[in-house]
Amino acid sequence: MTRSARLKLGLLCCIAGFLAGCGSSGSDVQLRFMLASPDAPMVNVLIDGTSVVTNLGYGNASVYISVRPGLRHIQLAPVSGSAPIFSQSLSFNSTNDQTLLFTGPAASIQPVVLTDGGTTTTTVTGEGYVRVINASAAMGPADVYIVPAGASIVGIKPVAASLAFDKNTGYQLTVAGNYEVFMTVPNHATALLSTGPISLTSAQDHTVVALDGTSGGYFFTPLIDQ
Repeated sequence: MTRSARLKLGLLCCIAGFLAGCGSSGSDVQLRFMLASPDAPMVNVLIDGTSVVTNLGYGNASVYISVRPGLRHIQLAPVSGSAPIFSQSLSFNSTNDQTLLFTGPAASIQPVVLTDGGTTTTTVTGEGYVRVINASAAMGPADVYIVPAGASIVGIKPVAASLAFDKNTGYQLTVAGNYEVFMTVPNHATALLSTGPISLTSAQDHTVVALDGTSGGYFFTPLIDQ
C-alpha cells in the first residue's frame, strides 16, 4: 500500500470513528430526556449536532434512545429556530440507563442526570421501586411520602425529609398495586402535592417528577424506568 493510500485510509477511519462517537468505546447508553424548565419553549434535542428528539415540551419525556458513551455535545434548540437555550458537553458512561432532566428557568437551565433502574428485586413477589425527584424550584424543600393509595400520612415517617430542589429520594421498595406520593412542608402533614393513585407493576421501577405549574401550584409526571 502506498503512503498516499495509507493516509486516505486513515482519514476514512477517523471520519467513521467520529460518526460513531469519537473517543468512545463499549455498549451504547440508553438515554432519556425530560424538559423540566417551566418557562422553556418547545425544543428539539441535538447530540453532536444531530437532532435525536423533536418537539419536546415542558413536563414531557422522550423514549430511551441509544447514545454512544463518552463526551457528547447536548443542545436544546427551540422549535421556533432561535438560539439554543442549552449547549454543553456532558459525559455518559455505558453501564446504566440514564435520564437527563433540564431544570430551572430557561435563562439558566441546568442538567440533572439520573441513573435509572439497577435495583435488585427481592425474593418476595409483588414489589417494585419508586423514586421521587423534586424538580420544582418554587416548592422548596419538601418531605416526601410514598404510601398505598388512600392511606394517611399522619404519624408516618417520610422516605426523605426536606428534599431539596433537583434532589431525589433514590429508589424506594414499594408494594405493587396503587401507591401515592405526597410532598409536604417539612415537619407538616399538609400536602403541597399529592399524586393520587399510580399503578405499580411487580418488578417495575418508577420515577415521579414534581414540577411547577405554569400558572401556579404544582403537578407531576410519572415515568416508567428501564
